[in-house]
Amino acid sequence: MDPKKNTLLNGGLYLLALIGTCVAQLKGLHVLEFICKPLLMIILSSWFFFNSRRLGDRFTLLVQAGLFFSLIGDVVLMFTYWDDFNFLVGLGAFFLAQLCYAFAFAQNIADVGGGLDGVLVSVLIGFAIGTYAFFFSWDLMPRLEEGLGVPVGAYVVALALMGILAAFRYRRTYPRSFWLVLIGSLLFILSDSALAWDRFRSPLKWAPFWIMVPYGIAQFMIAAGALAHVLDPDNLRRREALTT
Repeated sequence: MDPKKNTLLNGGLYLLALIGTCVAQLKGLHVLEFICKPLLMIILSSWFFFNSRRLGDRFTLLVQAGLFFSLIGDVVLMFTYWDDFNFLVGLGAFFLAQLCYAFAFAQNIADVGGGLDGVLVSVLIGFAIGTYAFFFSWDLMPRLEEGLGVPVGAYVVALALMGILAAFRYRRTYPRSFWLVLIGSLLFILSDSALAWDRFRSPLKWAPFWIMVPYGIAQFMIAAGALAHVLDPDNLRRREALTT
């Protein structure tokens, strides 16, 4: 099998990069972090691209864009120790990444339709995500540094929107794709919650572990879930029918 498409190979390299990033952050090894952290999204983006390029559409392009902006965010956030303004720049990059993922999930929902099928489950999950985002941000806002209220608030909205739209994919995609993307989105929310807690509320012990491990798993699950959607046999047959 083409190594660029091989899930086991790329997954192993991704895991090594994630472990290297966590070790580098825990030990303060900036050179190791500069090598390993960007590799996360480079490996994941490459794997996603080479597996989905023959099926490229708006959905896959939006997911790819989300991975790209995540790479930018990862790189910029490595330099917050040098200039704290880079935190805002990284936040902006991840804000765009969240919007790309959210628009991709919305595209999936619009393409498949399905009426009210499964909507109650989606509403309940979406309500839980929205409620969590509201109360977490309500507690967080008074603790923010001056000037961070608006950008952090906008980011929380984008993050919650991604999770809610992931929930509304229920019954509108292959079950494996739905659960991978939903759990990935929830882990993304968990990772960002840990980052916010550590930075603005109270320092977390082993913070890099609690931030990077959920983040790394989340990104992989979202990309894998998106691939499961576009490579689903029923979806492939539908595409073939539309092009013949």
